[in-house]
Amino acid sequence: MSQMRPWGTALAPQAVASIQHGTLRYAYKGTPLLKDPFDLALYPLLLWNLKPRTIIEIGSFAGGSACWFGDQLNSLGIDGHVHSFDIRRPAGVSHPRVTFWEADGRDLAATITPELLASLPRPWLVIEDADHHYETTRNVLAFFHAHLRPNEYVVVEDGIVSDMGGDAQYNGGPGRALLEFLTQHAGEYAIDAQYCDYFGHNFTWCTNGFIRKLEARA
Repeated sequence: MSQMRPWGTALAPQAVASIQHGTLRYAYKGTPLLKDPFDLALYPLLLWNLKPRTIIEIGSFAGGSACWFGDQLNSLGIDGHVHSFDIRRPAGVSHPRVTFWEADGRDLAATITPELLASLPRPWLVIEDADHHYETTRNVLAFFHAHLRPNEYVVVEDGIVSDMGGDAQYNGGPGRALLEFLTQHAGEYAIDAQYCDYFGHNFTWCTNGFIRKLEARA
C-alpha cells in the first residue's frame, strides 16, 4: 500500500504555496497554530472516531496546536489529555488539558520514560510535528513503534515539505522517514486514506501521514 500510493499531493504547486502562506500566519487565540485548513478539518474527524485518551505531540512550537487539541477534546466530550514535547517549553501559554514537556525528538527516551508511558491512558494518538528533518521523524517513529497498540494512530506531519522542494534542506524530510518505516514494518501499519484523501489525494500537509497500527498477524 505505502509503495503503491503516490507520495506527493495532488494539489497544484501554486495552491500549496498560497495555503502555506496563510498557514504560517494563522493563529489560534492569539498563538501561532501552524496547521493548514485541511488538517484543521481532518483532525476532529480522527479525534471523534478514535476518541484518544492521550494525545502525544512531538513539536510544541508556540503551544497553539496543543491548546487547540485541548479545546477539541473539550468540544467533542472526549476524556483525554495532551502531552506536548519540544526542545523548549512554550512560554506564556497553558491549558488544563495540556502538559508541556522539554524533550529532544531525537532522544525521546531521555524524557519519555517507561513509567510515564505506562501512566498514559489508551488509546493514543501520536503526532510527529517537530523540525521536518528525516532524522527526527525516523527517531520518533522508531521510539513509538514498540509502544503503540493495534488501531492506535501516529500522524506524521509536514510531508508536504517535499512538494515544496524541501528535500535537500531536510535530508528527504518526514516523507523519506515514513516510507522507510512503512517498508521496514510492512503489514504492521496502514496509511488511512479516509483522512489523507478526504478532500482529494493527499489534500493534507500530512501527506500519506495518517498511519494506523494493525492487528498482529496470526
